[in-house]
Amino acid sequence: MSSLAFIDTHCHLDGVLKRLKLESYAELKRRYFPPELAACVTISCDPHSIEPVLELMNEDGVYGSFGIHPHDAKDYTPDVEARIAAALRHPKCVAYGEIGLDYHYDYSPRDVQMASFRHQIAIGIAAGKPLVIHTREAEADTLAVMQETIPRDWPMHVHCFTSSVDLAENLLQGFSNLYIGFTGIVTFKNSDDVRAVASRVPLERMLVETDAPYLAPEPFRGQAAHPGHIPRIIERLAEVKQKSVEETAAALLKNARAFYGIRD
Repeated sequence: MSSLAFIDTHCHLDGVLKRLKLESYAELKRRYFPPELAACVTISCDPHSIEPVLELMNEDGVYGSFGIHPHDAKDYTPDVEARIAAALRHPKCVAYGEIGLDYHYDYSPRDVQMASFRHQIAIGIAAGKPLVIHTREAEADTLAVMQETIPRDWPMHVHCFTSSVDLAENLLQGFSNLYIGFTGIVTFKNSDDVRAVASRVPLERMLVETDAPYLAPEPFRGQAAHPGHIPRIIERLAEVKQKSVEETAAALLKNARAFYGIRD
């Protein structure tokens, strides 16, 4: 798919630079990005990444989103909230998040995660921003909070989806502007469950992402992921959807542009 444009809708470029031991975005772009990479959305989801992500957003084709990940919910303070509020005013800030619930590690207590999730949903909606949602091993609570707090037509990107078909279908039926994001996990040999979800999610409700520097797709698994890996993910999604790579890539690009308002 060398001639097909694509957008990485969720990555952590500051983390990519660290993992690859690179000094600058220019070097990352020169060494790892094909010309078909139209844009990427880099995520700040902890207090330490707010300023680095703002700096990266000075680069052409780099957009940003800000919030506090459930792992770091315990570190969500008034100072952090004020810094995020300022970041949301940046003209290339396209979303609020990632925010949500993660019960796999419980790095922050679950009640703290829940409170932070609800509070940040309110802030994101008040700011008029699409929401980027993270959920891991917290399906019932995630769905309950979303149903209680988010308008049914609010734009949402449930990123790096690894939950059940049931949750995916409940989200898609319950929220008309919700998209589900798929990462390199869809290429892993042991990820039949994720491919089962991808087979059920309509192509027009999908986004493609790397979550770089994590989750590099096959055959790069174990290496640092980067936005240049998106074509491999698209190719696997095309297989799952039983569509051509060209049709799949075109639809995913259209979805990304529509959801995030990216025109690059």
